[in-house]
Order: sequence, then structure tokens, then C-alpha cells
Amino acid sequence: MRLIVVLILVVTTFFAWSEPHSIKGIVKDSETNEPIPFAHVVIGQVISLTNLDGEFVLDPHSSTELVMQISVMGYELSTTEIEDPEIFHTILLKPSTMHLDEVTIVSGNVLMNDVFNRFHLNYEMSRQHMLGYYKENLLDTDSMYYLAEGIVDIYIPSNMTFDHALVNPIKTRKKVFRVLDDDHVYMSGNASDMAQSSIWRKGSFLNPKNRKNYEFIYVGSSNIGDKDVFIVEFEPKNSKGDTEGKIYIEEETLAVIKLEYHPKLKGSNFWKSVSWVEEYYEKNGIYELFRVSYTGTWQDFRQDYTYNALLVVNESRVTNDLPEDTFLLTEYDSFFHEAKEDFSDSFWDGYNYIKLDVESSDFLKSYGMITE
Repeated sequence: MRLIVVLILVVTTFFAWSEPHSIKGIVKDSETNEPIPFAHVVIGQVISLTNLDGEFVLDPHSSTELVMQISVMGYELSTTEIEDPEIFHTILLKPSTMHLDEVTIVSGNVLMNDVFNRFHLNYEMSRQHMLGYYKENLLDTDSMYYLAEGIVDIYIPSNMTFDHALVNPIKTRKKVFRVLDDDHVYMSGNASDMAQSSIWRKGSFLNPKNRKNYEFIYVGSSNIGDKDVFIVEFEPKNSKGDTEGKIYIEEETLAVIKLEYHPKLKGSNFWKSVSWVEEYYEKNGIYELFRVSYTGTWQDFRQDYTYNALLVVNESRVTNDLPEDTFLLTEYDSFFHEAKEDFSDSFWDGYNYIKLDVESSDFLKSYGMITE
């Protein structure tokens, strides 16, 4: 992952903020009552994600229709009209009993050829301005080394015509709990790298130059909310392929709506394992990157460390202009250069964010960063 972060100078966000109007709740399995993490929560044009404890916070801003839709793989779509935004909402999702009609798939490779032929129809190819939430932490088996979060502006060039997405941190907070002897393991601020979707990324396994290096195998079907989904596994078929994983494809549009993959680490002297998840959300017939999560583990002096990063794009719009006054910062840890040590509930007022999970909150409480 790149350690250089692109920073935009003197940028005014294009998104208009209303008075804080956060809608809060939790999403659970209707049969087991267990919380459901990573569910999509949508109100109007604003989208968010449940945390590891199934909880969500979403500010729909000026949306006039407070209708909330919640979807996640393996469950039926939930649609709820918000009558009282002030109450805490408990949403129970029913496990899906939906079955796809009998479909004859010649092969995963044939299916993926159809998928590739629709890239230009299914995905936004214009310049985009996104507003998102970014989080990262570093842990070992017993404790956390640091936790950092940020609200970021993201500018995506048309069809990723150059190497970097442009990222401007709007508001950030960070707390370092322990310092490692080897400072090189700190990799703060990878939103620029993560915003480059595998759909268009030059080195991606989905890139036209690389597809021939992979075998695609159709393995079954499922659903995400009310969408029927094909599942395709992929693996290298020659020495030039270096990644394996799963691709989830929406049946009607043949759009890739979720990717789970991990590079095969050939001779890496640092990473022990690496895994990625990308999710895409449909808006007005076009799919856009919604969530990217990254987990990397390594071992140093017989101690295992885990680095996690999450980028969630809450809002986006097509734009004709990109900011002109930009430069590359090479200063270490520059993404959180002006981060606050404020972990109060009111810190994100006016913005969309992912609520901290109980484990992270308890750790902050033990350091006096959060009070009851």
C-alpha cells in the first residue's frame, strides 16, 4: 500500500450540511437476535454501514423522505419509514429464503466475459467527488497500538486516468496508545490507495491486461437484499496471476457488487497475510464504490500484529472540476497530521461516520478518552 498521501489545499466541500439529524439504531438477525455487522443502511442518497456490533449512525441531511433500507448478504431487504428520528431503532432482518431459478452457467469464464463487457455500462466513468469516513487501527493479540479516524473528501479522476485518487482530510482524530520500536510499521492514511477500485485499478486482477492470467469458476448463488447474486471464485492459472478470491455478480445487470480477495504473498519479507473486501452500491442505475476494507498481518520478534483500514463512501456526485492546487506530502503520518485527541460523541456532529465497536470503545475508556 502506498505511504504517500495526496492532500488537497484550500478545498471547500461541495456537500451541504444541515443541522445534525442523526438516526441511530441496531440491526439484528430476527431468529437469533445476534447483531449483523457490515449491513448497508440507506436513506435517500446517503449510505452507511453497521459496525461490528450491528449498530449504525446515519445523518440523511436534507432528505425529505425518511425511508430507511437495510440490506446484507443472506437476508431479506428491510424497508422502514422513519416516523420518529429521535428514537433508537432496532431493525430485525429475516434470513433469506429466496432461491434463484435454475440457471445454466456454461462456465465462470464465459460469465465473466459478459461481466467485463458491461463494465462501461455498470460503473461511473466520469469524475467524481465523494465524501467518506476512514478508520484504521493497529493491534496485537493483547492490545491496541493506535486508533485513527477521519472524514475525507475524495476526488476520483475519470476512469482512474492517473495513479492517485485525490484525498483531503476534513476532520480527523487519533490516539496512540503504545509505540512500536520499528516505526516503519505505521502506515497511516491509505484512503488514496483504497479509493482506487479494482474495477479500474491498473494492476487489478480485473484489468484487461491481467484477466487472462486467472481462472474463473462459477460456484453458486445467493442474494443481497432483493438482488439475486451469482458467486464466482477466481485463482491464478499461470505464474503471472497473484491473487485469489470471490466475485459477487448481480444477476440482472451483471455488475460486480462485491469482491473478497487476497494476494498470494510470494517471498514477502513483511506481510504474513493480506485480505481485501470491496462493495459497490447502485445509484440511478450506476454502481459506485461504497466500502473498502483492508487487513494485513505480520510477525515481528514472534509477535503477531494486525493492521486494519476501512473506507466507507457515504455520498458522491459527478463533478466536472478537480482541485488545481495539489501537492504530494512525503511527511510521515501526514494523513493525520492535525488529528485531535477528541473521542467524544459530538466530535462528528454534521457528518456521517461508523460508530466505534464496543471493544474499541472499552479500550478508549480504559485510557480516559471516553467517559460514561
